[in-house]
Amino acid sequence: MLASGDPRFAPGDLLLSMFGWREAVVAPAATFTRLPTIPGVPVQAFLGVLGMPGLTAWAGLTQIGEPAPGDTVFVSGAAGAVGSAVAQIAKLKGCTVVGTAGTDAKCQWLKDAGIDHAINYRTAPSLLKAVQAAAPRGIDIYFDNVGGEHLEVAIEVARPFARLVECGMISGYNATEPLPGPRNMMQIISKSLKIQGFIVSQFMGLQPEFLAEVGPWVAAGKIRWEETISQGIEAAPDAFIGLFSGSNTGKMLVRL
Repeated sequence: MLASGDPRFAPGDLLLSMFGWREAVVAPAATFTRLPTIPGVPVQAFLGVLGMPGLTAWAGLTQIGEPAPGDTVFVSGAAGAVGSAVAQIAKLKGCTVVGTAGTDAKCQWLKDAGIDHAINYRTAPSLLKAVQAAAPRGIDIYFDNVGGEHLEVAIEVARPFARLVECGMISGYNATEPLPGPRNMMQIISKSLKIQGFIVSQFMGLQPEFLAEVGPWVAAGKIRWEETISQGIEAAPDAFIGLFSGSNTGKMLVRL
């Protein structure tokens, strides 16, 4: 049996570290975070909906997007770990939510989770027309996980003073040459849009507030989440690569 010898930790505590892919680590106690115990919530939730992806979703939406009841929120990559949390938190805050995903099965999962409109961006003849049909009044918030065409569409359908939350642009992560930017950037001025990027580490100080609000929703079943689980540390590289092709639904995890 292992013990830390540090008075901040007791035997049986669940700890979180940021040391990456490994089966064991020895490090100073200050580099670990002790996780709370929430009845009815499995421990792996702290790697997904109640972990960094959940904090990313909650902080980006609430601190930058500033949702209000009645807003229309457009979420790209809405079936992923971050996107699905954004979409459901926005619903709980009284918003209408439009989400995109890359398969019909993922779109059905979003609908089952209560999302108002789910669009398969791979099969839609026109992503712009599909989003316009789902949000005829335009959008108030765009939560971006994809970039590229999705960002251009979001600018096009944005209402005046809309907030565009730039969390990720996975469509360009493996690009071998610079990608063209949205062709309608001038609308940022004419519509008085706010576009702000962020990294979740900027909001780590809000983790207690995040857990206090989202933890009870998860425990009560008001937020659903999916996991795609690979077995063994040797599967970690393939699991990581799978993120870029959309092979996961929800949080990609590797069980050691």
